[in-house]
Amino acid sequence: MIANHEAKAADVLAKMMEKLAEDGDAILKAMDKLVYLEKSGVLDELLEASNLLLAIKKLPEEFLDKDTQEIAVKNIELLLSLAVSVDDETIKFVEKLVDAFKKSKDFKPTGITGALKALRDPDVQKALGFLLEFAKNLGNKL
Repeated sequence: MIANHEAKAADVLAKMMEKLAEDGDAILKAMDKLVYLEKSGVLDELLEASNLLLAIKKLPEEFLDKDTQEIAVKNIELLLSLAVSVDDETIKFVEKLVDAFKKSKDFKPTGITGALKALRDPDVQKALGFLLEFAKNLGNKL
């Protein structure tokens, strides 16, 4: 009996080693993402969202009609797949956007002259370049 379990364990270990040899870089990238998600607290939020998804799927039709339930499930699945597919660079970029947004809550109204003066600022030039490139790419996708 013990020999049977050892043989199975050896077989599983051999298959794991084959997979690691084939897809080592992808597995390491996935592990890096998993560690980042854990450290940032996003992993816990993803687990909560997946629990919500399961709860919605289990709700009786008396509480949610079938169409509403399907829409909710699809939206949560979309959010989960989006969260999992985003790379570290994109996450860090979004964090910078959120931080910049928070710092920009207190602003002064600016007219055309103020806008033209602001264009001399290298930070404004970078942001404007980003916004124009984003507008171009968004327009292309639309």
